[in-house]
Amino acid sequence: MATASTQTFELSIDSLCRRSFQLAGLLEARQLPSTDDLALAHDFLGMELDALQADGIVLRTVERTTLALTAGTAEYTLDGSTIDVYVDPSNVVGTIVPTTGNETLVRAMSRQEYLSISNKDTQTNPALVYVEKQGTTKVVFWPVPEVNCTFRYAKIRLPYDSSDGSKTMDLARRWQQAICYTIAWQLATAKSLPLDRVGFIRNTAEEMKARARMGDTEKTNIQMYVSRYY
Repeated sequence: MATASTQTFELSIDSLCRRSFQLAGLLEARQLPSTDDLALAHDFLGMELDALQADGIVLRTVERTTLALTAGTAEYTLDGSTIDVYVDPSNVVGTIVPTTGNETLVRAMSRQEYLSISNKDTQTNPALVYVEKQGTTKVVFWPVPEVNCTFRYAKIRLPYDSSDGSKTMDLARRWQQAICYTIAWQLATAKSLPLDRVGFIRNTAEEMKARARMGDTEKTNIQMYVSRYY
């Protein structure tokens, strides 16, 4: 028997919203939501994506990128789509890529740590960076770059707009089912369905979100050893 020739299955935003109406019991399979109802579902979807990102959930919003550093300049404002800079579990923010030679690691420092540096004008290869998030996202390096170089890092950007129903969502495919049920219980609440029905759909959504969250966690190899105790 022949198998499918593609490896992807992604619903468009309109399709996912329609399935949410059906899960809530508000539409039959052959029916389509009205324009106003579809707009309502789009709003719920947009708020849910923002809430997930505020919780630190990685959707498709982490992108590897670079920043050109100028000799003698410590502070840089990142582009408007950047809301944060990814810091890995070992506190590494990125690397400094010189025009010649090897890359070196750059680690994150807190605001207090940066303020406690007595000589902020020291120039050599940057080893620390303070990420400041106040309206715009800025990075401040210490020591200050002595020569022109490149900062290689991963930015966390704003999620893409979810109001265009013909596009696919700005989230990994493993989140599709969880989001579908999440929008379903929100629609069920908005349409004043019985509370037991709303509660059932919401509980299912939370279970699926918990499962999807596990897929957004970096995994390492684990070895377990058995010791004998007397």
